[in-house]
Amino acid sequence: MASLFKATTTTVPLHKLLNAADKDERDKLTGQWRDHKLQELNFVGVVGGLVAGMLSGTGSWPVIQPNGKISPWTVRACWYCGILFAVAAVLTALQQSIRLHRLSCHQHPGKYIRRLISQQHPDRNGLILARKSHVMLWQCGTYFLSLSALSMLVGMFILIWDATDPIAGGFKRAWWTGEAKLAVTFSIIGLFIACVFVFQQFALYTWRGEDDSAEHDGQQDEP
Repeated sequence: MASLFKATTTTVPLHKLLNAADKDERDKLTGQWRDHKLQELNFVGVVGGLVAGMLSGTGSWPVIQPNGKISPWTVRACWYCGILFAVAAVLTALQQSIRLHRLSCHQHPGKYIRRLISQQHPDRNGLILARKSHVMLWQCGTYFLSLSALSMLVGMFILIWDATDPIAGGFKRAWWTGEAKLAVTFSIIGLFIACVFVFQQFALYTWRGEDDSAEHDGQQDEP
């Protein structure tokens, strides 16, 4: 959970741009953060729209499964929730992009961006920290997009495994049918991808190596 809400690659840039030695350096770092954040929000908006369109197409999928059963309501509930999350990701990216663009219209945009994300008072060491709410809010687009993909996958898991059950009161048949093989294969691949994703979440959002730059100022990277 720490890698989601307090990732080193998320908090350190904010810490640096708020506490750089001089104003020019703070403005430079703030501009870099703004430009990369806008690119990230643009990516979230595009992918969120694609996911929403893909999930909207599930409404045309047949509700009768190969075993003759009607797909459970939880399948469509997951997919419709996924559409909501995808739309929320797009709207969040839109809102935050507009906010950054409007702040950039000021004569000194870096100053206003820093005022927006910083806490009102320095900490006990005299350092200015980013507001915890903003550390999470500026990642909401990514959260919503991830939840949308998760909702889609959960719905698919329910749909595929429900198709392996025989109809109540129907003729008996062997369980190891084509639907069961499909469900097991899908689950194994899904579990493997989930493990890789969780590993990436912890491995790519933090670093442990020492700073090897010649101009290292001796400050701690983690606020």
